[in-house]
Amino acid sequence: MRSRAKDRSTGVRLRRVLALAVVVVVTACSSVRIGYNNADTLLYYTLDKYLDLTAAQQELARDRIKGLLAWHRATQLQGYAEFIDAAGRQVEGQIATDDVLALNLEMNRRLVAIGEHAAPDLAALALTLQPAQLVKLAKKFADDDAKAWREVADGDASVENRVERGIDRAEDWFGSVTRQQETLIRAAVAQRPDSEHWWLREREQRRADLLKLLERIHAAQPQVGEAAQWLREYFAYLTDPQDPERRARMNEYRRGNAELLAALVNVASAEQRAVLIKKLHGYSEDFAALAADTGTRS
Repeated sequence: MRSRAKDRSTGVRLRRVLALAVVVVVTACSSVRIGYNNADTLLYYTLDKYLDLTAAQQELARDRIKGLLAWHRATQLQGYAEFIDAAGRQVEGQIATDDVLALNLEMNRRLVAIGEHAAPDLAALALTLQPAQLVKLAKKFADDDAKAWREVADGDASVENRVERGIDRAEDWFGSVTRQQETLIRAAVAQRPDSEHWWLREREQRRADLLKLLERIHAAQPQVGEAAQWLREYFAYLTDPQDPERRARMNEYRRGNAELLAALVNVASAEQRAVLIKKLHGYSEDFAALAADTGTRS
């Protein structure tokens, strides 16, 4: 049996919370509906863990998270269902790299929309943060990064481990992996030998940018609207960095991943496609049901 990658859930959860990418949080759970209906607890717990919220901040966070998720359920989830249905129709036949890139672009657009909507709420919280809380956040970031780099040093970023993770992900979607698909995964890993190191450096930069922004908000104490605009710009730069080198590298890896995904789908057997389409349909049904269930966790 293949060994599984070491758990990195804390760092992943934090990134999702700070980006407010709720859709990614819930699809990482064993059940989309259960995960989504408990997203408020996860968001609150993670904020408190990394910032050690005061009583007043706890009340503010709970109230704003409740409002964010109510908006998200009412306005976004049906769109997710339709988006996934469209993706399912595309993978019924041959799919091009540019088709995958378009899907990725649309997903990023939807994630940025969450950040744009949540920016005033995050700004209100950010304006209350104290220096000790920013120090705590910086330490938590540093601890997470150190752990991730230790895992890389221990061999977690080795070619074989990366291939195993790629195969595991493919099996999650296709149910099985053929020898041809494994060869495609190995070739993709070989083409990007430093991908793990690149991502860790990118994550460190994003966290450094966030800390710098929170420190800027604390020092300047702008109006909520201005702080919210700064946060919106930060979220936009997560998917489209200002720095030309970072943007080029990110686009390079996106294209490489899109090429691999398109290749895996295009050589998939009828049985594998059926598994993939069934899984996508299940997610679509879950999001549609969640959108309709307006009384859940009111």
